[in-house]
Amino acid sequence: MNTEAQLGLGWTGRVMQLLNAACTLVLVNLLFAAGTLAGLGVLGIMPAGAAAASVLLRDSTTLEREGGATRVFVRAYRRSFLRANLAGIPFLAAAALLAADALVLPRLTGPAAAVLTTLTVAIALAALLTGIVVVTLLERYDDPPAALLRYAVTVTLTSPATGAGVVVALAACGLIALAVPVFAPLAGASVPLAIAVRLIDRRLAHLDPAHPNH
Repeated sequence: MNTEAQLGLGWTGRVMQLLNAACTLVLVNLLFAAGTLAGLGVLGIMPAGAAAASVLLRDSTTLEREGGATRVFVRAYRRSFLRANLAGIPFLAAAALLAADALVLPRLTGPAAAVLTTLTVAIALAALLTGIVVVTLLERYDDPPAALLRYAVTVTLTSPATGAGVVVALAACGLIALAVPVFAPLAGASVPLAIAVRLIDRRLAHLDPAHPNH
């Protein structure tokens, strides 16, 4: 049953739409995990994120017209694989730096520990926000990875309200996962990513109103 038919059923149609949206989120969560594993983790997480964003930025009608969430995900994963991994190189470097900090921090005390902890948190948040911007840009634009990275950094630095909204949404999802353990395996990646990419996409639409909508 398509979206128009569901809307014609009144509140029953609304419930069906909510169930359909929930099923899509669970499916995207599974596809994201599969895409990450298919790239052996390091080579899979960025294209899987871009492909998940491609699905999550489309409404149900568009997904139906394009063959369903799985087909949209697979097409986007294949299309963005090289660009996403090239754009992801700086984030691998940031991850290595954060891992090194995590090893050093327990051995430090006093002011040095406080400074390094603050720096580590700042780098982690900046890398996370910029990475989500990149996967959103991969869906919107066909530019080379270097251009996407420059634009992603600019967007992150000039959009503090959007960044704060993303951080709050991610923190809320983390709290939900702690309170409801089943949330993480079902939609632990797709729900926070859905909120984040839509917030960022709205900001990008404001910055580039001439760009066609999804």
